[in-house]
Amino acid sequence: MKKILCLISILFISNTTFSQLSVGGMPKTFINKNLSRFISSTIEVSQPDLISIKEEDDLNDNTFKTRRFGVTIPVGIDLFEKADFIQVDKGRLWVLKIKSENAQALILYSNNFYIPISGELFIYNSDYSQVIGAFTSLNNNESKTFATELVYGDEIILEYFQPNEVNEKPFINITEIGYAYRDCEYDMTKYTDEYGASGSCNVNVNCTEGNNYRNAQRGVVRLQVRFDQYNIGWCTGSLVNNTSRNLAPYILSAAHCIEGANPNYYSYYVFYFNYESPGCSTTSTEPTPKTLSGASVKAQGESSDFVLFLLNNNVPQNYNAYWNAWNVATTPSQSGVAIHHPAGDIKKISTYTSTLQDASTHWKAQWVQTATNYGITEGGSSGCPLFNTSSQIVGTLTGGSSYCTAPISDKNDYFGKLSYSWISNGTTNATRLKPWLDPINSGVTQFRGDDYTTYLSIDNIDDNNQSYSKIYPNPTKNEINISLLAQPHPTDIIIYDALLREIFSQSIPSNTTNFSISTNNLKSGYYIVKFNSLEKSWTNKLIISE
Repeated sequence: MKKILCLISILFISNTTFSQLSVGGMPKTFINKNLSRFISSTIEVSQPDLISIKEEDDLNDNTFKTRRFGVTIPVGIDLFEKADFIQVDKGRLWVLKIKSENAQALILYSNNFYIPISGELFIYNSDYSQVIGAFTSLNNNESKTFATELVYGDEIILEYFQPNEVNEKPFINITEIGYAYRDCEYDMTKYTDEYGASGSCNVNVNCTEGNNYRNAQRGVVRLQVRFDQYNIGWCTGSLVNNTSRNLAPYILSAAHCIEGANPNYYSYYVFYFNYESPGCSTTSTEPTPKTLSGASVKAQGESSDFVLFLLNNNVPQNYNAYWNAWNVATTPSQSGVAIHHPAGDIKKISTYTSTLQDASTHWKAQWVQTATNYGITEGGSSGCPLFNTSSQIVGTLTGGSSYCTAPISDKNDYFGKLSYSWISNGTTNATRLKPWLDPINSGVTQFRGDDYTTYLSIDNIDDNNQSYSKIYPNPTKNEINISLLAQPHPTDIIIYDALLREIFSQSIPSNTTNFSISTNNLKSGYYIVKFNSLEKSWTNKLIISE
């Protein structure tokens, strides 16, 4: 198995990559090179015992465990005590370098993080090829926690700027450093023609094997997890739709990915979108993913090994994400694929062409040779979705015996049945998927996928849509009446202003044909009325007059 080469070419500043949820911009020291002569503070963090770590990995890598790629090192660094302070034009600047020798990448964890309005935090590596930020007050949360994606190399620089007129005190305490020791090789001398830690038989998702699953692959994400106090690992998950069709950021994965994790760690999880090669071949340039950090766990079931996260942030529209469809019927799928991140590698696809075998709470999938190669799964694939030919999720990966050089009879894996995860792991909302993925209690056993295009498309508004609904009077002042084609299930109505901000929502009962809504609280202007039912969705335009 080859090492991953998370290689980022040495770039000019104008080509520096940005990916984590932030507002963008440029660090002050990039704009004014003279500032760098005032910077001298570096904190050296001792590297962990890599010999004992390797011995542990040799024992654990072949078990149904989360693939570890890094460990945490307690540091307790207060940025404003340790950093170099510089008075700059229009504000104050703090800059600090943290180094941990021979790390392939570093991660910052904070349990006391707060940025006042107008403050900006940038984080970048020593050759300036990777910059994340600016992080601002938008990144504050109730738990005051913060975690970064991987920042490649063994040095990381923090740069915080606050305007002179802002007197509120910021807090940026670095509690721990995440030390990545494998799967993220950054040493330029080890350059090869491609990167990737997974086995060479794996098939990139953008090969022809994925042609029928282009929407589905957009929902699959790589998970950077803290699965206990010390260890950081890889798993895979998927955005999953719910019957309210509100694009709630639910991520479905495997329960063993959070085994041993303190619930406080969930705010440190990082979710990577779009981490895939643009084509079938693997190039020497690593893709720049988009990430979101922090989540809560809404439900988990041990028997079928599922966990359902709710991200702390909504998925931005420019992430091009897809909320995957699902099917909880008990009939086994006859063929389909799994899409996953083996060993934390770029997105791969594995194919089965024979009917899934029933293994009590799990489905057993037998992988087959395809046109490109022989896709299997590995550590890091855990929690990935198993799709049928209709691109509906039917299971989540627990583990199995597959690997590149395994006999054909052993190239198989086990997936927790979605049909079992639905209601059979227990009797409470915290042990079942149904309360979260069917919040309107529709009783359906399968449901469609969605993205921003189907959820809200201004370009396709039908102002004269008489097929499903009619809004009158329009324009109006105080009230709108809705004449509705009766639907067998409740219909959600959502009103958005011209900036696409949700300002009103209500559920219309099933079989309703007439409904009225007060518009006294709406300012004059243009609005979009969105209707979501189980069967369809549509939009109308609404004008509130003076």
